[in-house]
Amino acid sequence: MTSPDAVLRAGAPDPEFVNVLIEAKRAGNPVALISNHAKPHWFQDVFGGSGVQFLQERGRQSGEIVSRNAERFKLNPFDVIVLASKDVDVQMGKNGRALLVATGASAGNQVQSLGIRVRDADEFAQVIQLTAGWSGHWWFSGDAPHYCVRALSDLSGYGKSITQQDFARRLTNTVKNGGARLNALLAVTARSLLIDGADTVKNLVWGVYPSSQSANDDSDTLCDFTHRLRTTVSRVRYAERGEPLFIRHTPSVKRSAGGGGDRTDPSGQMQTVHLNPRYNTGNQLRGKHVIVVDDCTTYGVSFGVAAAFLRKAGVASVTGLALGKFGNQLRQYDIEILTDPFAPVMAGQYVFKSSEQLHGTANPASQQVLQTLIS
Repeated sequence: MTSPDAVLRAGAPDPEFVNVLIEAKRAGNPVALISNHAKPHWFQDVFGGSGVQFLQERGRQSGEIVSRNAERFKLNPFDVIVLASKDVDVQMGKNGRALLVATGASAGNQVQSLGIRVRDADEFAQVIQLTAGWSGHWWFSGDAPHYCVRALSDLSGYGKSITQQDFARRLTNTVKNGGARLNALLAVTARSLLIDGADTVKNLVWGVYPSSQSANDDSDTLCDFTHRLRTTVSRVRYAERGEPLFIRHTPSVKRSAGGGGDRTDPSGQMQTVHLNPRYNTGNQLRGKHVIVVDDCTTYGVSFGVAAAFLRKAGVASVTGLALGKFGNQLRQYDIEILTDPFAPVMAGQYVFKSSEQLHGTANPASQQVLQTLIS
């Protein structure tokens, strides 16, 4: 779904964008241009006979037309892509619970704030193509007593010798290089969150688990990815740019890089991170629902530690979101912090109560698409 303005360049239909929509229809997807106003004079000449529809819908910003047509075609709202060029397109997509993709040429404030932005018709076509095989849900879903973990892909079978560092490097390249692969990666992640209903959760807070050498300036590669993701999925602005949710006050040993020690022991993480004091003003985290993003997980220590700090701050729920999961060694952690979670926590100021395997469900059909997207 999109609006007539999305296919216009200098006041005339752009043949390349027109062709992308026609090809999407030929591939079996319902396609429509939607407007509060009457059908454009050029519509029939451009789309006649293609099966692309024009729908006039007054008050389309309510999003009702998205849900109504999704039901008509036996789809869910999150199966719908709204290509947005105007702020009213964003409102239609957000209220309709669709996946939003912004046109790069738009000057609309709400459009420009969206994390998934295509520069041209070719990039939009690539996003459609790259995400076409996505089955729609997580590779892994597991629920611990105090938090839950979601992972997009099983990385154990990604090549013969990929390591956590290899995956992190490929993810960094994908995010930094931008373009269709980044947009497609954002799209499949956002769609899985929409399936889970993340867009309907009130008091939602987004955060990134800091890297072992984080500068605490919100500049980690994963920070940019997460900020793009949250603007696609929800309306909220937490955490603000430049204000990370977690602070890495002391560099930690990167055990996934061969730093030694027991990788299931959370002590090293507990004593090197804390919550950003900026979020302690006025109990900003109390009662909130928090999504913590990490690039990949093996034993799940980062999510257990993050959940411990956030629970001490009074949050209502914690979801750990990993783009990749290695092996079947994921664990759940029950850790109680005895002191201020917004300041460094030393040995003796927390209790490591228990750790055991975190069981969950796996969806094998989800993993191949992600592996294709990571360059």
